[in-house]
Amino acid sequence: MVLEVGACRCHSCPIILETCVGASFDQYPIRCDRIEGKIFVSTPSPPAREATPGSWIVRSAALIFLCLPLWGLGKVPPQSVEITPHWHQGDKSELMVTRVRDKSLNGQSRVSGKTHTRFSLEVLRASPQGYLVGWTVGATTFDVPAPSGSVLRQVVGLMQGMQIVLQIDHRGAITGVQNWEALRSEMLRNLDGLLARRSDSQRGTADQGMMANVRAQWDTMFSTKAQVEQVCTRDAQLYFRILGRAYTWDQPYEYQGFIENPLGGDSFPARADIVLKSFNGRSGQAVLHWNQSADREQTDRIMRSLVKDLAARKGKHVPDEGFLQTISLENHAEIEVDVGTGWVTKVTETKSMNLGTRAQRDTTFMVRAVR
Repeated sequence: MVLEVGACRCHSCPIILETCVGASFDQYPIRCDRIEGKIFVSTPSPPAREATPGSWIVRSAALIFLCLPLWGLGKVPPQSVEITPHWHQGDKSELMVTRVRDKSLNGQSRVSGKTHTRFSLEVLRASPQGYLVGWTVGATTFDVPAPSGSVLRQVVGLMQGMQIVLQIDHRGAITGVQNWEALRSEMLRNLDGLLARRSDSQRGTADQGMMANVRAQWDTMFSTKAQVEQVCTRDAQLYFRILGRAYTWDQPYEYQGFIENPLGGDSFPARADIVLKSFNGRSGQAVLHWNQSADREQTDRIMRSLVKDLAARKGKHVPDEGFLQTISLENHAEIEVDVGTGWVTKVTETKSMNLGTRAQRDTTFMVRAVR
């Protein structure tokens, strides 16, 4: 180490050096050279310090921290994840769908219905333009028993065994139902057969009137292609909802949606968003959250019109504005998906409706199993 001290004014170098270097001459040997009127001091570099145990700990911790993402242990999300289908012709899987309905009054709740339905999925055709996916409806079982001869149990079973052929584009959006006409004919034929079987045994009973109402409702539900597709894709739309987009971690994708009006009439405009909550690079599994809530102002407007119409037809008093303010509709879901293939592995969706002191919550669970 060489330090330029300054111009030499005398030969008492040790004094000048002592002042400038600030070190003891006994600690480091010093050599003073006089060159062109300046003094240069040469000292050997201080001996290297041995690493302390504490420094080794800090270095090791830093190395482990940097390696965590490589081992799949770190929670460092990617910038974004694109979720699109990468399916192959012949891919097969099964989907178990469980539906639970809870009703409550004045804070007291009870389970009013619980069913399980098995669906079979098969990729019938795969091309760069998109896919044909067979969505076959299986048997439905009741945890909260419905009588074996009940209208509900028999109507639910009308679609059992039918294969809905979904048309899906290369991004994963459902664009239509290829065999909608055949499905419409078969469903109405099945319903007519059910009506004929029950007419003899239930003649003159309340069930006969109920079945007539069901037939009229089905005529309306299946009168057009759009209505048939809406009914036949209700579960599939929920299952494939998150496909076709890139999601950035913790940054919601927002859009305008609609919530079905449980009382009939116009649907409620809603604000919706989907957000990527986590992604495991090692397993390729992503978890997304979907949220939807009815627009407060539009909900009040639609409900006010509906309530006034009902009151006029029934000749009853219109509830005050405070009653309308107690109405709320919200939907939430958590979706797990394999990003590499685009197959959704699990869905949990909850639809909540609050109406004054009454509340209803419908929860749908979907779990995929590869065949």
